[in-house]
Amino acid sequence: MRRALWATVILVVLLAAYAIWPVVGFCRIASAIESRDGAALSKLVDFPLLRKSLTKQIVSTYLELTGKEKKLGLLGKSIVMGVGGSFAGPIVARLVNEETLIDLLTKGTAGGGAAVSADRIPFSKSALRSAWKTWWDSEYGLGDFYVHLPPETPRDEQFRVKLSLNQWQWKLSGIGLPEPLLVQLVQEILDRQKKQNE
Repeated sequence: MRRALWATVILVVLLAAYAIWPVVGFCRIASAIESRDGAALSKLVDFPLLRKSLTKQIVSTYLELTGKEKKLGLLGKSIVMGVGGSFAGPIVARLVNEETLIDLLTKGTAGGGAAVSADRIPFSKSALRSAWKTWWDSEYGLGDFYVHLPPETPRDEQFRVKLSLNQWQWKLSGIGLPEPLLVQLVQEILDRQKKQNE
């Protein structure tokens, strides 16, 4: 009986620790972003995974907006995803450095005129004011933790911040951009392609 009680207590403590652990990692990232500390943030970001995440979103939105997604089969789509970095690369490179990443998350600007409205900025003081609501909207996975920001906005207009466990540290490994911002970024690509073809 006593062993079962101790096993239950240990299990509850372990589950509570696992629930709190990624939240602590998120708070460290939020603190680095809020203080605009690029050096601290760079230690908390998995840049290869972040680049891959952003590239995939931009290429997918590009295929959807141009209507090419319907023409490609599954194999064609996976090939385009593989080589899509060539046209998405300049935008991803612009987004994935400490300064522009901080601007994206604190001001909602993605360069080139692409931006979200002030009430959709993910790491604004108003967005993070309700820690309970922010945590309630989060999702846990095996080695992954997702936070939807700002918590009060519709899902297609939220940033989906992904943290992954990397060498026993929670790191920023993906940012799901809201659909309106993705459309603006892809429009930038289409405008550039149009100028090149003229």
